[in-house]
Amino acid sequence: MIDGVLDESAWAQAVRLTGFSQYQPADGRPAQERTDVLVWYAPDAIYFGILAFDRDPSSIRATMADRDNLGREDSVTIYLDTFNDRRRAFFFTVNALGAQEDGVFSEGQGNAGHQFGGNDDTNPDYRFDSRGRVTEDGYVVEVRIPFKSLRYPGGDSQAWGINVKRTIQRTGYEDTWTDARRVASFLAQAGTLEGLHDLERGVVTEVQPFVTGSNAGSLREDGQFRRESSDFNAGVNARLGFANVSLDATVNPDFSQVESDTGLVTINQRFALFVPEKRPFFLEGIELFSTPNQLVYTRQIVNPIGGAKVTGKFGAFGIAHLTALDDTPDGNALFNVTRIRRDIGQSSVAGVTYTDRTLSDGYNRVLAADARIVFKELYYVLGQVGGSWTEDGAATTSAPIWSAEFDRTARHWGFNYRLNGIGDSFETLAGFVPRNNIVDGHAMNRLSYYGARGKLVEEVTTFFGPSRLWRFSGFGHESPIEGEDSVRVSVNLRGGWELQVEPTRNFVRFDPADYAGYAIQQGGALVPYAAPDEMTGAWGVNWSVETPTWQRLDAQLELFRGETPIFPEASEGRERRWSADVGLRPTDSVRIDFSAVRSTIERARDGSTFATTTLPRLKVEYQPRRSLFFRVVGEYRSQHQAALLDARTGAPLFVDGAPAAAERVRSLQLDWLVSYEPTPGTAAYFGYGSALERPQRNFTDFRRTRDAFFVKVAYRFAR
Repeated sequence: MIDGVLDESAWAQAVRLTGFSQYQPADGRPAQERTDVLVWYAPDAIYFGILAFDRDPSSIRATMADRDNLGREDSVTIYLDTFNDRRRAFFFTVNALGAQEDGVFSEGQGNAGHQFGGNDDTNPDYRFDSRGRVTEDGYVVEVRIPFKSLRYPGGDSQAWGINVKRTIQRTGYEDTWTDARRVASFLAQAGTLEGLHDLERGVVTEVQPFVTGSNAGSLREDGQFRRESSDFNAGVNARLGFANVSLDATVNPDFSQVESDTGLVTINQRFALFVPEKRPFFLEGIELFSTPNQLVYTRQIVNPIGGAKVTGKFGAFGIAHLTALDDTPDGNALFNVTRIRRDIGQSSVAGVTYTDRTLSDGYNRVLAADARIVFKELYYVLGQVGGSWTEDGAATTSAPIWSAEFDRTARHWGFNYRLNGIGDSFETLAGFVPRNNIVDGHAMNRLSYYGARGKLVEEVTTFFGPSRLWRFSGFGHESPIEGEDSVRVSVNLRGGWELQVEPTRNFVRFDPADYAGYAIQQGGALVPYAAPDEMTGAWGVNWSVETPTWQRLDAQLELFRGETPIFPEASEGRERRWSADVGLRPTDSVRIDFSAVRSTIERARDGSTFATTTLPRLKVEYQPRRSLFFRVVGEYRSQHQAALLDARTGAPLFVDGAPAAAERVRSLQLDWLVSYEPTPGTAAYFGYGSALERPQRNFTDFRRTRDAFFVKVAYRFAR
């Protein structure tokens, strides 16, 4: 029985992992706090007993946290590289009370030159058991991970990579079992579990039928709010999981959001903003589709009718394929996405990606190859080359895409030099490339200093270097159209405080094509608007301070003040922006998160206000036990953009023959959710979401524009 008490006889015979070393903020030092990890396995599961000693047990941060929400908790993470390829590992994290976080860690998905490589994807959920308790010496956690929750190679004997990381919130330190250093690969420094044999896993068969229901309402043109009839749907997910490959399918999938996406400031933005994938079917094995330049972005599949997927690894080859049929306003779109990669040497990899979105009147196809070569432990080079081919019924276009990157990750000195080119008509309808016809380059450098343990200043890291942006057709013989020079200094202080300051200098050349439909009035007639050519010497400074994670509180404050281009009217502006985040944990079962952003942009010409944005967000969670969860989220958006004016004279601008009038948004989004989830895949949800608008300045004058009740019940049959 998993109860957090290591009194069974098997624990006396378990292997003991000891001698942890500090990994953050300064690697290569003996750990300040002692951690022992006991390991043994039975035919159907592997067991871990964690003894986390602490000289101040009263300071341990632990709550009855929701799954995958342990970023502010004292915790221990177990990494299992079951294919022992030093590129990808399952991870299982537990806090002092046994609350869970899990997912997949992948090498090469981050920017190592900026400090660390790799990426934790917490979206996949695996079945494992854990219980923990705080003791007079620290805390103890017992963990059981069934072999059915893992993938690993076939064969009678297994050798798995393993590492364990402990996070101590009181000091801000992270310790690892092996003496891991800041180099190009974290998993390459793992230890090895050898001699695993006679594992009983079998074929995992899962069937998850589910039923969803919703009742939506909206504000009609006549000013009346009317509710539609209730809509009920049924669907099913199915999975066959072999030791090294998984087959997944879904029919009439439900991908409803149970929480609104975090609000983003959209004024003065020229290109689409990235929003992460949250829908369950696409999340399984999503790390296997990861490529440079985000050529796979499954949120492009908006309203799928059904889909199927295969992901797995065969020797040195990793294979991932997705097929889905999407119901679009133009008809059913068929998506096919394939990614094949091959391991090279100890830590290097090469891959090919192909995506195809086909409609009755056209298609979009992308093919690209890439490679990431790691050498001398500290360095990697990455390259990608490919192209897109698009037919819209009238014409066929094609364009290239390429990338080259050189990176060094080491304790004191690192760098990341990168050039990324995207052709004029490059398009990917299965990926996320928000801007084409550019070559984007940067040369970022890092220098780090480490103070002695316990000193006021424990780490100082400086990032500095230029970034430049060219038009694709003009790269190599024309001047860049945008650029930034920056220096960022980050200081970690004793006890977990972090301070940052970043001065920047920017320039931008306005593209006349962006203002082709603009005009001004002269002598009673409209004449084309001649936008200014450029804005140069735009200085700005960003400051931030982050508190330690105290027992009941943590906070972060960020301030920016500087010059900025105003793209909608090609003028010079000055921006003042601040953002704040506060996390409260008044009890072990209650969490309160508050965030706010305030931005004001003024015209440099006369000091008039061009735009303001106010965006507060409050989230309250109550979790009396691990399986039961209550959440309320409220987000208010007040956004105003003034009428567009001539950058030189202040005269009104006309767009497509009409005055460019002021725009204002005052909206409130409210969501609440009740969730019961005894095990991953078996759950019941009931929630409500509503959107309200405030046409007048009176804060109480809100009118509901749309809302929806929803319920979902799912049960996962597994064997």
